[in-house]
Formats: sequence, C-alpha cells, structure tokens
Amino acid sequence: MKKIPVGQTIAFAYRFLISEIATIVGLTWIPALIAAVAGYFAQYYGISHSALLEAGDTQTGAAYLAITVASLAVMGFASAVVAVAITRQVLGQRAPGIVVAYFAAGRSEWRMFGASLRFMAGTTVLLALAAGITAFAFVLAGVPLNTPAQAQPTPAALLAGLISWVVFVYAFVTILRMGFLLPPVIVAEEKGGLRRAHDLTKGNFWRMFAVMLALGLPVLALLLAGEGVVLRSALGPNIANLSPAEFMDKAEQAMNEKLLPWTIFTTVVFILGSGLVFSGTAFAYRAVAENSGELPALRRKQ
Repeated sequence: MKKIPVGQTIAFAYRFLISEIATIVGLTWIPALIAAVAGYFAQYYGISHSALLEAGDTQTGAAYLAITVASLAVMGFASAVVAVAITRQVLGQRAPGIVVAYFAAGRSEWRMFGASLRFMAGTTVLLALAAGITAFAFVLAGVPLNTPAQAQPTPAALLAGLISWVVFVYAFVTILRMGFLLPPVIVAEEKGGLRRAHDLTKGNFWRMFAVMLALGLPVLALLLAGEGVVLRSALGPNIANLSPAEFMDKAEQAMNEKLLPWTIFTTVVFILGSGLVFSGTAFAYRAVAENSGELPALRRKQ
C-alpha cells in the first residue's frame, strides 16, 4: 500500500489555504452560515429557557431536544456540503473560475452526510465496546469501578489496565482509519465508504496521526485562544483567583452572554479549518489511490 507523504500533505494544505482563501470562502460561507444559524438558535433557545429546563418542564425539554437534534442534522449536512466542495476543488472536479457563493445538495452531499452518520455511529459503538471490555476486565480483576484509585496494584489489576489501553488504542486507530480519507473516498469513488477509507489507510496510521496533528492543532489553538479572550474580557483580571466551581459557573455565564460574537468567531474558524483539513485529506487520498485508476477515470467523466 502506498504511503501518505506527510511533509507534502501538510505543505499542500497550508499552501492551499493561503493561495485559495478566496475560493475556500466562496465555497463555504453559505453552508457555514446555515450551520451557524442552526447552532445559534439551538443554544439561544436553551439559554432563554434555562429556568424551565432546570425545573424539568417536560414540554420545554421536549422542544429543546427536538431543536437540538434538528440543528445537529443541519450542521452535519452543512459540514458535508463543505467537505464535498473543498475535496472536489482539490481533486480537480470543479470548473476553474471565481466562486462567489456555493451550495449544493446533490447525491455526493447526501452520501457524505450518510457516511458521516455511519462514522459517528461506528465511533460510538467502538468506544462503548472499549469501555465495556475495560469495565469487565476491571471487575474480573477485583477493582471497584466506583473507586478505582483505591485498588491495589495486583497482577490482575495491571493486566486489566493493559487490556484497557489495548482496546482503547485499537478503537482510536480504527476511528482514525475510517474517518481520515472518508470525504475524498465518497467524492471520488462511486461505491466508496467507511470500509474503503479504512482499507486505503493500511500501514499509514502514524502518518495520518502526524498530518492530523499538524492540521488540527492550529485550529484547536485558535479556538482556545478565542475562548480565552472571551473569558478574560468577561471575568476580568481576577480570573486566576477563582475556585474551579466559581470558574465553571462564571465561564458558562460569560460564554452565554457572548454567544453571538462567539458564534461568528467559530464560524470563521470552521471555514479556515475546513479548508485546511479537507484539502489535506484530499491530497493524501491522491497519493495513496493514484494507482487504482479512480481519479483519472473520474476526471474524464467530469
């Protein structure tokens, strides 16, 4: 199996983000805006009805659940639209030219949305299985699950800990292999899906991990920096003197008060992060699948 060129993939992603920023914005701002409005509305509803929700009002709780599920579905589909658009741009499936605004809801977008749902379901199942196996191993080892810190370091307990590490590492590796190349596989291959994305990444785990660190950490750092600015502006210079309980309470209140600017900021980060990550995975896909024939045939068809 061909290896992912780590350095070239990272360099391409950052070069694409910088050189094609206008195209990225044109392709993504409409779905990003739709996702932002959906997320904002769900959060605003929860904030404005917090008293009733805390009191356990059934009708308000049901409405909030329905709004939350609907907003997550909208945000998921908007993310699928963005993933398909940027991947097509990198794979050369779009006609050249300036993009002012873009939104599509065709077969590829729905396939991407469905694959994302299956990926999330698979992730949940893998983590649940890992947690279940871990709990079973600790119970057999005589380790109390409610107070594991008080357990004695017996050979059985050490073996249970080792089993826990193994199953969670396996789950993490499988999740990364299923999701890393999923957008380009869906876009470039008629029958592509989770299995195909998983198979293509055989022998590339550490390379995928390095790419995701290089592309994902700056996005995470930007989000944390933005959150820090919001909290410091709301809580003032005494933020370091707050107890953990006081900090959590005041931090939640501060983020609620700054919901609109925070939503705008995260939308911008979403656009930049999408351009970076999806361009990188599309480039990596070309590197590992160029001998399979899908890309040349698909380009001629388009």
